[in-house]
Amino acid sequence: MFLLVRFAAALSVAASVPVASATLQQPVPPAAAQPPRWSAGDLAALVQEIGRSTQEGLSPERYGATALQRAIDQRAPDLEAEASRAALLLAHDYAEGAASADARKGWEIARDPIDLDLWLREALARHDVAGALQALLPRSSGYAALRAALPACDTPAHCTTLKVNLERWRWLPRALGAHYLWANPAAYRLDLIEGDRVIQSHRIIVGKPTTPTPVFATLVTGVTANPWWNVPSSIVSESVGAMVRNRPAQAARLGYVATRGAGGRLQVRQRPGPLNALGQVKIEMPNAYSIFLHDTPSKGLFEQERRAFSHGCMRTEHPDVLARTLLAPETARSFDQYLAQGSNHTFALDRPVPVYIVYFTAVADPAATSGVAYLDDFYGRDAGLAKAA
Repeated sequence: MFLLVRFAAALSVAASVPVASATLQQPVPPAAAQPPRWSAGDLAALVQEIGRSTQEGLSPERYGATALQRAIDQRAPDLEAEASRAALLLAHDYAEGAASADARKGWEIARDPIDLDLWLREALARHDVAGALQALLPRSSGYAALRAALPACDTPAHCTTLKVNLERWRWLPRALGAHYLWANPAAYRLDLIEGDRVIQSHRIIVGKPTTPTPVFATLVTGVTANPWWNVPSSIVSESVGAMVRNRPAQAARLGYVATRGAGGRLQVRQRPGPLNALGQVKIEMPNAYSIFLHDTPSKGLFEQERRAFSHGCMRTEHPDVLARTLLAPETARSFDQYLAQGSNHTFALDRPVPVYIVYFTAVADPAATSGVAYLDDFYGRDAGLAKAA
């Protein structure tokens, strides 16, 4: 088990190495550090793994492949330092991704970094550099499917898409949980996953390109039957506020209740009921974005192929089915009673369930010839990452 520390500390273990199109400040070792000892076998394994990095969508020259081989051939005095620099950078990219912090902007799913200094020393002590490096990569079948498709990729555009999405996989925690929710707006889909198997799947409506659904992780803590809707201030300013002020009778028929907050600011809620924008079910998942999974009265929209219509929240088809699955059996029966009565109540989960809101434009698809489906990048996020990675 590697010690978990902040990556800023880990970067102190190796010096900067010039590489083509590098977007990451390279690790720098402390002056007094004793470099690890590299055997001929360990060096050969490192060279082989650097060459194999193309299979992960990475460039061997990022790790100084040519310079390292020259140093080995010439038995250069700084050979061990060169090898350590290359190994640490490759380990970082396998474990956490190669893109810079700027390129990851908006990806708010945290994961624990590793102590790269300790990792290297343990790898050399076991004389298992290749195995230690490969152990850092994602083990998900989703990642494996993209990697398997890369060698036979039929177009440069698909090749780029695969590399971009392999990179995104490396940004994720290696342990997602035994039981979790996985929402991919690019696929308009929400999955309930156990282990590596989808046990329930729902169509979703996601944020418009102008109000995209953010990428983040949180916990589902409960489900609410017949929820109130606290109308976001942006929607109050955009439309609902004008209705409340200018057409109060219409606002009342739709269930809107207005109050004045601090400084006289208009605040609006919508009562539970058949016209409520959240429908009859809301999946509670506290987060800084006020983004939720919820029902909708506009169920016909689920029949459309492209479903980017919301202000960021994810309207979910059959959320009552999902709610019953997440709740304990006795609690699910109470949930059904409140649902039928039209009564508002929140039911806590016995154990919170992780939920990951991601963005993948290439996903595993056994029905596809290549084993991968390519999705529309309607948020336009791939091009920037492709340039930066």
